[in-house]
Amino acid sequence: LLPLLSLSYPHASAVGREGAQEPLVELYQLSLPGGAVVREWVGSEAVAHLRPIPADSLAPNAGAKVPIGAAHDRGLLHRGVWIGVLRGPATEAELLLLQRSDRVVTCPTAWGLVGEHSAPSEAWESTVRRAVREELGVVDIASLGPLGVPVLFKSNYSRDGGLGGRRDRTKLDLQVTALYWVRLAEGAETRLRFDAEVARWRWASTEAVRAMLARERSRLCNDKIRTLLDHAVPLLEAHLAEEAAGRRLGPGERRRRRYSGEDRSRRLDV
Repeated sequence: LLPLLSLSYPHASAVGREGAQEPLVELYQLSLPGGAVVREWVGSEAVAHLRPIPADSLAPNAGAKVPIGAAHDRGLLHRGVWIGVLRGPATEAELLLLQRSDRVVTCPTAWGLVGEHSAPSEAWESTVRRAVREELGVVDIASLGPLGVPVLFKSNYSRDGGLGGRRDRTKLDLQVTALYWVRLAEGAETRLRFDAEVARWRWASTEAVRAMLARERSRLCNDKIRTLLDHAVPLLEAHLAEEAAGRRLGPGERRRRRYSGEDRSRRLDV
């Protein structure tokens, strides 16, 4: 789903604003050039939506942890992932899209990618693996990797849309979001299991996703999520081009590049 997604942590949780157990997220602070520090929505005006966030500019905020609902109430800075799950050969690859149920509060009936908030002290890759396990019901990942550097996702859902017309709700999402690609192990796509937050799912080419972005914007939650998906698609296409080139090179050349460091991916774990 989207940067808000299903919140079933096996880790620490606390009682949220409505008396239900909510997962805890760790709070962060973002250091800007000139010495300014951003920790929450108020004061984040100078930081643009989808701004790249280098790892050395992000640090835990004194170890503070709060229920995810509290983080969204005040727009407190936290971390999460958005995942492009791929199937098929690189030249014909398809992307997994999920449609949220009409019963959820945030982004009802909207389409998006698999996503999850990071638990306290959880590395990016660990969040991705947990998201695939919890959101898709599978543990068999063949390969995965980051897509560029993390970006800052900013959305005031009361203003941008995505709360299903409910005026008694507010939600300020200030999340450093890492984008990843994932390929499941062979046959795993036939064993996908979704929870009640998912109404439908489908596989689509990146061309079909681009068409949806251009002509069917109402199928997405709001423009902030649309721009995040618009940012992710060319990164996925670049990765698929690298996959296709790697297959054309053959195993000997791939080994040479791997050992020479030409294909080494930059680690983005916090």
